[in-house]
Amino acid sequence: MTIPVPTDLQYLPVHRYARDTRQQTAWERREAARRKNLQRERQREAGIPDPTSIERAIVDALRLTLLKSPASIDPVELLKYARDLAMSRSYAAHEADPSKPKYEREAVVEAIRKRVLRPPKASRATP
Repeated sequence: MTIPVPTDLQYLPVHRYARDTRQQTAWERREAARRKNLQRERQREAGIPDPTSIERAIVDALRLTLLKSPASIDPVELLKYARDLAMSRSYAAHEADPSKPKYEREAVVEAIRKRVLRPPKASRATP
């Protein structure tokens, strides 16, 4: 039994063993970046804020709270303020450019909870 060889060989996949090490590494990085971009896009469509915007809101809330009343800081009020900052910024950005997402309130609260309540990574210096 003979298998006919197609004239157009473009459909054939390039297998991992057919690439050299640099090509394989570049391909894996491109694929990882593509998957991460798809994940971020799905999260954006679901109204889930990205970690950078949450970090920015927490730091700005802390800065503004310290400027108002440096003697005492209520952690609950600080986190509520960070939530409100993230929400207001997303709504303002959406008003300016409708392609930007409006964050969901529950998603912002969950993102802040994950960021603040996650235990810190262990230091490499500690034995």
